[in-house]
Amino acid sequence: MKKIILYISFFFVASNVICQEYNNLRISYLQINSDTILIDSLSIIPKTLFVFDNDNLIIPDSLYNIDFAKSLFIPDKQWFNTHKIDNAKITYKVFPYSFSKSFFNKNFNKYTKIQGVDNEISYTYRPNNYDEFFKKDNLLTQGSISRGITFGNNQDVVINSSLNLQLSGKLNNNFNILAAISDNNIPIQPEGNTQQIHDFDKVFIQLYNDRTKIIAGDFEIRKPIGYFMNINKKAQGGFVSSNIKLKNQNRIKTTVSGAVSKGKYNRMTFTGTEGKQGPYKLEGANNESYIIILSGSENIYIDGKLLKRGLENDYIINYNSAEITFTANRLITKDKRIVIEFEYSDKNYARFLLFNSNEFHTKKSKFYLNVFSEQDSKSQPIDQDLTNPQKQLLANIGDSLNLAVVPNVKIDTNFNGNYVFYKMIDTIFNNIVYDSVFVYSTNADSAIYRLGFSFVGENKGNYVQGKSLANGKVFQWIAPINGQAQGNYEPVILLITPKKTQMLSFGGETFLTKNSAARYELSLSNNDINSFSTKDSDDDLGYALKINLKQNIPLTKDKLTTSLNYQHINKYFKPIERFKTAEFERDWNLSNLSSKKFNENLFNMNVDYLNKKFGSAQYNFDYLNKGKFFNANKNAVKTNIKRNKFDFNFTGSWLNSKYDKNKTNFLRYNASLSKQISFFSIGVKNDFEQNIWKNIDADTLIGNSYKFDRKEFFISNSDSTENTFFAKFVRRKDYLPSNNKLKYSTLGEDYNFGLNLHKNPKNTLKIIASYRKLTIEDSTLSSEMADNSLLTRLEHSLKLFKGVISSSSFFEISKIFELKKEFSYLEVSQGQGLYAWTDYNSNDIKELNEFETANFKDQANYIRIFTPTNQFVKTYKNQFNQILYLKPRRVWHNEKGLKKFISRFSNQFAYRISKKTTNDDFLDIANPIINFDDLLLVNVNYSARNILSFNKTNTKFGLDYIFQNNKNKLLLVNGFDNRSNNSNGIKFWWNINKTLSILNDFTTGEKTYNSESFSSKNYDINYDKNKATFSYQPNLSLKISIIYKYMQKNNFLNTEKSKNHDAGIELKYNKHNKGTISLKANYINLDYNANTNTPIAYEMLEGFFPGDNLTWDLIFQKSVSKKVQININYSGRGSEDTKIVHIGTMQIRAIF
Repeated sequence: MKKIILYISFFFVASNVICQEYNNLRISYLQINSDTILIDSLSIIPKTLFVFDNDNLIIPDSLYNIDFAKSLFIPDKQWFNTHKIDNAKITYKVFPYSFSKSFFNKNFNKYTKIQGVDNEISYTYRPNNYDEFFKKDNLLTQGSISRGITFGNNQDVVINSSLNLQLSGKLNNNFNILAAISDNNIPIQPEGNTQQIHDFDKVFIQLYNDRTKIIAGDFEIRKPIGYFMNINKKAQGGFVSSNIKLKNQNRIKTTVSGAVSKGKYNRMTFTGTEGKQGPYKLEGANNESYIIILSGSENIYIDGKLLKRGLENDYIINYNSAEITFTANRLITKDKRIVIEFEYSDKNYARFLLFNSNEFHTKKSKFYLNVFSEQDSKSQPIDQDLTNPQKQLLANIGDSLNLAVVPNVKIDTNFNGNYVFYKMIDTIFNNIVYDSVFVYSTNADSAIYRLGFSFVGENKGNYVQGKSLANGKVFQWIAPINGQAQGNYEPVILLITPKKTQMLSFGGETFLTKNSAARYELSLSNNDINSFSTKDSDDDLGYALKINLKQNIPLTKDKLTTSLNYQHINKYFKPIERFKTAEFERDWNLSNLSSKKFNENLFNMNVDYLNKKFGSAQYNFDYLNKGKFFNANKNAVKTNIKRNKFDFNFTGSWLNSKYDKNKTNFLRYNASLSKQISFFSIGVKNDFEQNIWKNIDADTLIGNSYKFDRKEFFISNSDSTENTFFAKFVRRKDYLPSNNKLKYSTLGEDYNFGLNLHKNPKNTLKIIASYRKLTIEDSTLSSEMADNSLLTRLEHSLKLFKGVISSSSFFEISKIFELKKEFSYLEVSQGQGLYAWTDYNSNDIKELNEFETANFKDQANYIRIFTPTNQFVKTYKNQFNQILYLKPRRVWHNEKGLKKFISRFSNQFAYRISKKTTNDDFLDIANPIINFDDLLLVNVNYSARNILSFNKTNTKFGLDYIFQNNKNKLLLVNGFDNRSNNSNGIKFWWNINKTLSILNDFTTGEKTYNSESFSSKNYDINYDKNKATFSYQPNLSLKISIIYKYMQKNNFLNTEKSKNHDAGIELKYNKHNKGTISLKANYINLDYNANTNTPIAYEMLEGFFPGDNLTWDLIFQKSVSKKVQININYSGRGSEDTKIVHIGTMQIRAIF
């Protein structure tokens, strides 16, 4: 019956398929560490905010309050303290303004009404003659500072503090100030799903005026004027910039900064996987698997074109797991050439940088001098602790960094259950004796080795990752076969050498005549990749030179520009970051020379013609020389002609090159022709490339040769119209070498459609759909398999009958990788975590199945860390969100009779699902209703919630019927992890009179957990609970509540049963300008029929013990002034045959 109701509800909602606009969507994570949390600087749109727990299940909105105008999150502290939500995920949409701020022409708080004058607007200005706390004219402040102490007889003393302050305004007559100050060391980066990034970890103080800028704290160093020095660095230190005006319109601009570098640059290139949108895992410059990308530092190119970040644009990025996923706007195929440049957090050494840029401008010239230095401090290693022998090894290897591999084996005779230990054995396999084999062990007598493993490649190691309950990764030895290693890990580590990068560039631009100018630059680089060693230092220094001459030739109506360019790059020149175009090597057929060093000379001649009526034309001749081994010349043309609503574009080039015993001939062009017809345009495009590589001696084709011919037919209307659409068909043929000629290998056919209807804001629709069919014409030439890919995204929003019906939906289908995850638990300061450890088997070893969500703060000593792996499954993803509101009151609240009665009802329905499956059946992929028992499901996040309300806005009485169904399935290294919670509830409130009220909340449901690895934690619990609250409030200051809660649980997988009687009394007293005091006491009687030292008992008893239990809480809050608050909390609990636990917390907070 429940399924029938759910299906009917779903199909009723699905008739209005809709979705959200993402340009103002926010996704962030909240750490529930205070009673009030600032979510955003902008006001939140009501009904768009959802909070998710650790399992990505929606947290009911009854457990928190939201101040939408001020963007404040106010949690139910008791519930969140009990469940210890770990970085609660929150999604919401924002207004472009903050409605909590006052905007006025005159501030009437500074005016006093003139006595004896009846006119209401007769005021006189009277400035404040007192100093408010942290108050200064023309200076806006926001934030708080707090200091607290927590102590108890079951934990050590914990001192905590926090500082969050934002300043902006005029500091004095000479300087303005802008500051963000915080002492929170946040180890995560913001979400990369919007075009704009909110850097919540950025701490700085900035003083500035029209000529000078001074920054202390976090700042960014951007590319200065010039060509070779390309920089995009995040740093922490000091920054000074000054702009000085001189006589005769001359001016000097200088910038100086000294700081600690926050990241390291890396560049990755790869081709896409057919039909897979992601996630694509990024690695560090030293092949580090687990890195954190610095937010906003990435540049991503596909086929040489720079992409935009954001759900509504081209890609999203998870900075914390270093994963990139492409949106429906970018269909990824085997032909997509992807280039990613980024900075990532690197803490092997303390890294210091100095930067200075100088510009001098005159009427006819400008000159610049840039200096950059970044250097690892070899005396201050951070993440690696080098021994003296290891330092000597690094000093001996010079620039041969591959020789810096050493065993990662440590002898530790003090066995500790917090870590993974191994013992050493000898073993025999196929009559071959293998010694020094490490085996995981918990025996303190023999387990004396702690190992660190590194991924060395398939069939290059002797260990593989195994399945284990240990709180950490466990590796097991696998025997070689015929002398060939069968594993992919080894107990070794690559020592990272300290590096030094320095660069100086000097250049300028001089106007020779009115229509001619010369540009020039000389750069020097010093790149030492191992500052421990003086060996191989002859390649550290390099230089580069660039000269440009440009001439404008005046014509009557046209414009003609010519230019000559010469560029020389010494083979040892090393830039800070890449300055060449994204596909420079591909454009010149340099793939075979990428790892070799040669002096490089590049000559370019350019002629550019522009006619305002007809269009433009451009011709380029380029010559590239790399030592004696490579010579190439390239001719290129580019033209654009617009005439009689026709638009023609052509770009083409022809490259001839010789390298050693090879020669290449690379012909490519891109042509398009379109015609504007009424409100739309129609056209064709053709992309063609033929790249012939031949061996000069044998005159035969070699493997790098290829050809493709891509044709596109399209129709679209103007982007400036309110409603837009496009449709296109793409057909691409690829050819690969075989028997000394290019043969037809694959055929790709793409069908693309897009529609955006937003003229009517009450009914908007956005659709993007792509279907691709890949056909393999010759399986001997391509390792790809024939494939069909569908990528679609649909968004729709609807408002009917003055808001009686409002709806929002999102539907998306794509192909992605699902990475297997693993997790471990890390011990933190007492009471600062989210999980508790119980040694169920009494072996003093911390095992994964012994950690539970802490029920009490003094037990919360661990946090859970998820780690992505390099193991993945190819899946199809379906994401569907449907939200529906029904509010008859919007039109019938003033009616009578049946309409008036119906207006008392309202309904909120939310259906969210994200599933990933290996089933390639389209109907199963597109179906948003899941069969949770489907063995082909790899990952599921599902939530269905419906609230039918009667008298929702009535202050006398009301009733809610709440249905909720949450399901979660997670792919881990050790197998699948499944959770579900299905419940029905009725919530009733009745305000008997002004002083008496009754609230009753009844819920019945089923909660399940099933794990392939932790079978001892599996359960199927049916529960019934009822909570009745009787409140007496004689005035605004005092409220007394009597609460009784009954709960019974029955685990159907075994015989565990529990009954819980919880009676309590709560008193709240609030006096204006005096403070607030809250007292609460509970008597809890538990009846349980099984062993209490099991994971099931922990779930059934919720941290208490059978028999009688007592809990009590005292909370005192007082505002010392308008800006200072004092909070004192005391709580305790006691059970039969256990000691009483006392916990006290005292905190003082100043609000700016």
